[in-house]
Amino acid sequence: MTMGAYAPAASASSIGTPAPPLTWSACGGKISAELQCATLTVPVDWSKPGGKTIALTVGRAPATGAAAGGTVLFSPGGPGGAGVQELSRALPHFAALRTRMDVVTWNPRGGVSGEHIPLASCAAGPAFATPDSRREYDQALKANAAAIAPCRDAVPDLFAHLDSATQARDMDAIRAALGEQKISFLGNSYGGVLGASYARLFPQRLRAMAVDSVPDHVDPLAKSERLQYEGLEAGFQRFVRWCADASDCALRGSDVEKTWQAVVRRAERRPLTGAAAAGERRYDGDDLKFLAYGLVDSTAEWPALAKAIAGAAQGDASGFDPRGRGLPPRVTAMLAVNCADGFRYDGYRAYRAAVRRSVKVSPNFSGMRENAWLACSPWAPKATNPPAPLPARKLPPLLGIGPVYEYPSVRAITDQVPGSVTVKYDDIGHGRYLNAGDPCVTGHVNRYLIDGKLPAPGATCPAWPA
Repeated sequence: MTMGAYAPAASASSIGTPAPPLTWSACGGKISAELQCATLTVPVDWSKPGGKTIALTVGRAPATGAAAGGTVLFSPGGPGGAGVQELSRALPHFAALRTRMDVVTWNPRGGVSGEHIPLASCAAGPAFATPDSRREYDQALKANAAAIAPCRDAVPDLFAHLDSATQARDMDAIRAALGEQKISFLGNSYGGVLGASYARLFPQRLRAMAVDSVPDHVDPLAKSERLQYEGLEAGFQRFVRWCADASDCALRGSDVEKTWQAVVRRAERRPLTGAAAAGERRYDGDDLKFLAYGLVDSTAEWPALAKAIAGAAQGDASGFDPRGRGLPPRVTAMLAVNCADGFRYDGYRAYRAAVRRSVKVSPNFSGMRENAWLACSPWAPKATNPPAPLPARKLPPLLGIGPVYEYPSVRAITDQVPGSVTVKYDDIGHGRYLNAGDPCVTGHVNRYLIDGKLPAPGATCPAWPA
C-alpha cells in the first residue's frame, strides 16, 4: 500500500457530518482473500474538518454465520500497529467470533503500515538513553530531538495529531461509515489506550469493550508505572522459580535474583561488552534491564535469559542480544503517540523523582521504564491526551484479559466500571487472543462480545498450551 496524500476535502466525522458508506473490495497483496478493504477519508485535525485529510485503509472480515450480530472494531495496538495486516495474520483466532460478528480494523494514522508517514525518515528514532546526571540527561535530550526531527519535519501537521484521542475520533468515523449506532471494541496491548480514549469521548456508542494485555491509561503516570513494575516483578519471580527446577537454566542451583542484581551493579560501575551488532556501545545496568525485559515477557526466552545473565556475570553481555539487533531505536511516529498520551516526564527533576519511586517498587528493573520515556522530554508539547478516569456510569461492564505481569494494569482499566470482570491468565504471554488464540481466553471474549455474557468474578485461564 502506498502513502496517502493530503487533500483539502470534507470527510466523515464524529462531529455530525453524514458518513458516506464504505465501498468494499479485495485487499490484494499478501492480505487474506477473506478480508475486504475500503478507504475512509478523515481530517488530519478534527477541530478543522474542512482542512487537510488523510485516507485510512479499513479492513473487514465479514461474519460467516447466517445470524450476524453487529460489528467488533479491533485494534492490534502498537501504537501504530497495522490492523489489516495483523487481522489477516491472525484470522483463524477470530473464526468463532465471526460466526456472529463482522470484525473490522484499520491501519492507523502515522502507523507502521507507512501509508501516512515516510518510513525512511520515521522508522529510526531515539535510542534508549540511561542518563545518571543532569549533564547526561541534557545530552540525551539533544540527541533525541535530532532523531525526532526528520519524521516531524516530513509530516508536521500529521505529526502534531497522532494522540489516541484523535485516533478515537477516527474510530468513530469508521463506526459512522459502517452505519452502526454502537460498536463493540476489542483492544490488544496499546489498543487499550485507544479503547479508553474512545470510552471517554463516546461512551454512549460502546456496546461492549474487551481489552487484552493493555497498559493503564486511567491513572496518573506514577501509579500506572508502579502497577507495571509490580507486574514485571511478578513475572521475574516466575522466571526465578522456573530456574530452580529447569534442566536448561544456566543459573540452576544459584541465587538467580542476587546474581542478576550483582550483574546490574557491575555493569553500572563498568559497562559490559555487548553483541557485535551494538558496535562500540557497551551495556550499562539500565541497558541490561531493558534487554532483559523483552526476555522475561516470554517463557520461550527464559533459557536464553538465564544464559545471558550467566555470561554477563563473567563479563560478557552479548547474550542479551540473542537476535543480534543491539539496542533498538524507538519508532518515531509511534513514540509521538506515547508522548501525546502522557507517557513522558516534564524535566529532569520529574524524571529523577520517577526513578527514585521505581527503586522502592522494583529491585530488579527500577529505572528501566523511566529511561524508555525520556525521548519525549525535549520536543513534545504537553500531553494532549493524558490519562484520565473513565465515565463509569455511562459505560457497559468491561471484560479484561490479564497475563501475570500485565494483570494489575488491565485491572486499573476494568475496575473503573462496576460489574466488569478481568480474567487472569495464569502465565506469561502478551496478547492472548491475537497472538496465541488461547481457547480459554477466546471463549470468554467471544461470549462477551457476541452475547454480552461476562465470566464469573475471579475467573482464570490456565497456562496454554499446558
